[in-house]
Formats: sequence, structure tokens, C-alpha cells
Amino acid sequence: MKVYQMSEQDIRASKNKIRQVLIPVGSLEQHGGHLPVSTDSVIIEGIANAVAEKIPLLVLPTIIYGISFEHTPLFNISLRNTTLLRALRDICISLGEYGLRNIIILNGHHGNMGALQYISHNSEKSWSQESNIYSINYWQLLDRDFDHAGFVETSLMLALRPELVKMTKASKGSITSTILPAVTSSFLNNPSSFVRISKTGVLGDPSHASADEGKKILSDLIKKIIVAIDQFNDLST
Repeated sequence: MKVYQMSEQDIRASKNKIRQVLIPVGSLEQHGGHLPVSTDSVIIEGIANAVAEKIPLLVLPTIIYGISFEHTPLFNISLRNTTLLRALRDICISLGEYGLRNIIILNGHHGNMGALQYISHNSEKSWSQESNIYSINYWQLLDRDFDHAGFVETSLMLALRPELVKMTKASKGSITSTILPAVTSSFLNNPSSFVRISKTGVLGDPSHASADEGKKILSDLIKKIIVAIDQFNDLST
């Protein structure tokens, strides 16, 4: 259920039936010449809504701004780490005060990871002891190497919002298979680092992406996220 389509009475009436509240968090940043700058936000919102069709959940509106300084000088609208952290913390406090204390933050952008792990670290607020707040980085559930505007993201966009994809402009980007994933992940935490790996804004090869592949990836992600939520619930009881 999408919160922005519900009245306060609807939400209050459903409180006892809701297993979890999902907060999708994306970004607004370049994704090559064939994908929109909203790609991370579109994907994570699509995943959250698909999960909510399978199990009883409240889905909050997607936070479309993330931490994307690594893409400078290419297009990005970025929040500071502390800004995103404080915004999410305030959202979680509001949910907790209303009695919605099982919260999953669904993350669609690598650069947000650092801020998300500290949301519940606030010893001055009783809500942090009373609420269960976790985050899921969806790409960590994939069975294939993740990319940026490559096969995975392009396939997911073709499955979710094909009208936003310009495949005629899709081109192969840098392939980092020779670089350890841990090195790539850490390196991209630095401002302006992305263009040192890929000047086109693409990591991977989107040329073989398809809507059918995107639907397969999406279906697998939904199943795994539901398993993850069940495991969070088991560990929290």
C-alpha cells in the first residue's frame, strides 16, 4: 500500500495488519546516454511497490535525492551524508511515534550506504530501542555482478519504465572485471571518482539488456527481499 494514496484513517485501520514499512531511497545522477538521471529512484520504487503486492507493507514516497558526489563533474544532485542521515532519522522517528516501528530502508544507490547504517544510532532517543530499522542494498541480492547503466540496470528499466530508455544511445562502458569489487566499491566513495573509471558514465555493457531479463531479475529480487524481511523479523523477536 502506498502511503501517499491513503488517508490517515486508512493507515490507522491497517496498522495491526502491516508487517513492515518500506522507505525507498534512490538518487538523481547520470546514467549514461540511454538511461534517465532518475534511474536509481525508478528502480527502487518499482522494487518496493512489487514487494508490497506480495506481502502487507506500507510504502513511503521514494526519496529521490542521494549521495552522488562521485559522479561530479557529470550531472548529479547530491545531499551531504549528514543531510540524508538526519532526514531518514526524522522519518523513522515520526513512524515510531505513530506506532510503526518495523522499518526497512530499500536502497537503490551505492553512495547512500554509509549514511544508512547509522540511522538507528541515537542513544538520546528512546525510539531507537523501540524500533527495528534495517536497510537492504538491492544489488547485494543479485546473482550477477552489478553495474551502472549496464546490463542489470538497463534490463530493470526496460521492465519497469521502457518509455524512459533510449537503447539507440546505449553503448558499452568500462568493464571493471580486472579490478577487485572491494577496490571498486571503496574507490567510488571518493568525490569525482567515477569519471576516472568510466568517462561515458557507464560501467558494464547494456547492449544485450532486455525487458524479459529485467523481469527475471526483478522476480528474483522480490523473492529475496521477502526472505530478508522475514529473517529480520525472526531476528527481532
